[in-house]
Amino acid sequence: MKKRVNWLSSRCVFLVLLELAKNPLTPMQLRVKTGLTKNNYANIILRKLESIGIAKCLNPQDRIGKVFCINPTSAKKIERIFKKKGIEQKVNAFSNPVWPAYGRLMCPYCTQLRAVLKKANELRQEGRDMTIFNLKGRLPGIATGDIYRALRKLEELKVMRIINTEPKRFTVTKEGLSMIKLYPEILI
Repeated sequence: MKKRVNWLSSRCVFLVLLELAKNPLTPMQLRVKTGLTKNNYANIILRKLESIGIAKCLNPQDRIGKVFCINPTSAKKIERIFKKKGIEQKVNAFSNPVWPAYGRLMCPYCTQLRAVLKKANELRQEGRDMTIFNLKGRLPGIATGDIYRALRKLEELKVMRIINTEPKRFTVTKEGLSMIKLYPEILI
């Protein structure tokens, strides 16, 4: 008779739980960190974990860039599973940056948003004005209209805001700075 394996203890699910215990992640980040080779397997695991209350989506209203973590109500159960496997991993409490912004910035298809935020942050660190002209000089491969669209999206995500209209100047918000500090991989 074949021994029944607990689904939560299966190798792939266990790897997903281990990574989620460290930090909230997007499905693509989980796929990379766990080495899951099937395209949609991380999404399937996350949906099932969410349906049984183990995982929690931090930005369920978004279609792009969903971010998942271990549900705080299941943290002790997950830590017990880790302990049974001989791993001393605590489930980290997640900080509260702007999750929709984090998910969108970590999306592999939103490279222009990351590029504009990265260059805007460089201008901020140098003490220079964050204007379209200065950004365009740092982003020669991106059309001006695309820079405007990216800035509007970053403003919508509460990562940047307009501080002056003539000439149009932007700044990184307090939430944006906090997110950059907590998750510097956003700017890579």
